[in-house]
Amino acid sequence: MASTLACIGLGVDSLDTLNQHLASMDSTVAGRIDGIESVRYSDPSGARVVVAVDPEGDTIDLVPSYDARPGAVLAALGSLGPVVQADVVGADDAVATRIAADLEQRRHLAGTVGGPLRGAVVALGVEMGVHADAAAFAASDASVLGTPESGEEPSRWPTESFVSYGLFAGDGAAPEPTAFLSGTVVAAETMTNGATGQPFHVVRVDTVGFEATVCLSGAEHADLPAPGNVVAGSCYLVVDVPTLWTLEPPRRKRRWGR
Repeated sequence: MASTLACIGLGVDSLDTLNQHLASMDSTVAGRIDGIESVRYSDPSGARVVVAVDPEGDTIDLVPSYDARPGAVLAALGSLGPVVQADVVGADDAVATRIAADLEQRRHLAGTVGGPLRGAVVALGVEMGVHADAAAFAASDASVLGTPESGEEPSRWPTESFVSYGLFAGDGAAPEPTAFLSGTVVAAETMTNGATGQPFHVVRVDTVGFEATVCLSGAEHADLPAPGNVVAGSCYLVVDVPTLWTLEPPRRKRRWGR
């Protein structure tokens, strides 16, 4: 199983190593609110990491992501514990599915924001497989839904399927931005992270109600997926809604004395 960072070519063995790589990347303050800065570290490959820093300069959290083009229309977006939840609108303007995901701008989300909002959905493929086509996926164990009874034909996921696990967290459990996603590949490209030299694949897929950008570790997937393939499995979801950024002026430090 790949780590989320390995899916964007930042596979590291320690936090110190990650910090060294981030220091070599371009950085910009993408948002600032209530003294907390969201610093976006970007690589020419499209890989990026958003780091939230408190007024003392300490890291609060980080979000691995990718510079993906929008592929989802969100009817509403609101907090769900440590993640966000949103209704995803399909081509007929009806709610096609719901999503629980990490959000690059999560420090800037106050209450529920109504749509329509254009967002990019990035699926970091921590445990995903690539199948030759819809028939190959349908015949594989990866398409089996649940645990079938002995002697019975199993139920199977459709080729384009999406279930956000974070929406079904049990009592007392913190929702996580993970999901099962399967979709048909429409385009794919292999990128190389400039900070590490590690390859990763950027795969655009059609799934239920939206297009997602799936990032796959090059160490886990030697071959680049091709259009018509089916990508399926577990992923870590990140949403980017650039219109949510707030950039307040930096706070001035209090000067003592005269």
